[in-house]
Amino acid sequence: MFTASGGAPDRLEEEETEQAGRARAHQLRNEDQLSYREIAAVLEAEGIRPKRGARWPPETVRRILANTTDHPPTLRRR
Repeated sequence: MFTASGGAPDRLEEEETEQAGRARAHQLRNEDQLSYREIAAVLEAEGIRPKRGARWPPETVRRILANTTDHPPTLRRR
């Protein structure tokens, strides 16, 4: 969801393609009530790629939809 800006690890910026995938996944789940597997197939068909890899595993879609914050769990303060 976020990447270091210009090699500076203390400054994070949103990655647009990931945000687009996240928004589209939420839209498909809320409006069309699609399963995680169906959402993954739609994202792939629309050319929205995940940060790592060429395919959307259904488990990744589930994690994106389960994360109710605007920041990935790894970026939250502990």
